[in-house]
Amino acid sequence: MLTRGVLVPMVTAAILGGWETSAAAVPGPPPLLQGWIVTERNPSRCLTGGPVGTVLTTAPCRQGDDVQDFYQTSEGHFTNDGNCVEPDGVALRVAKCTYTDDQEWWFTGTLRAGENGKCVTETAIDRAGVGTVRLRTCSDKANRKWRNHTPW
Repeated sequence: MLTRGVLVPMVTAAILGGWETSAAAVPGPPPLLQGWIVTERNPSRCLTGGPVGTVLTTAPCRQGDDVQDFYQTSEGHFTNDGNCVEPDGVALRVAKCTYTDDQEWWFTGTLRAGENGKCVTETAIDRAGVGTVRLRTCSDKANRKWRNHTPW
């Protein structure tokens, strides 16, 4: 039999949000990209980072090489082996993550520094096969276009 001592708490619980239950964790959004970033001009060439302080370059893609694994969070932070990528003048440098605006990137065929910044561009390739990467005005040129490739 439902008494006032039972009925009132039940009605109150229903009105205030239900019964006490354990809350399940809600997964975060997936990364926007994960894996290699290859040039549109030559999809066997990967954007290449390294430890903090490294200036980004391009090089032939190498399976299992952490310096070529990139990850972009849903907030736009572009990371390489747990560190962030940020502009340093016209160069791009691996830096400790501060999660500030200068470490946000837009990736839509071009890789743009922020919503209205310049685009990552492979400007030259030396005899050893290392490509120079700089920020340049965005355009549809193949050396300014990139795509994500997951090698696994």
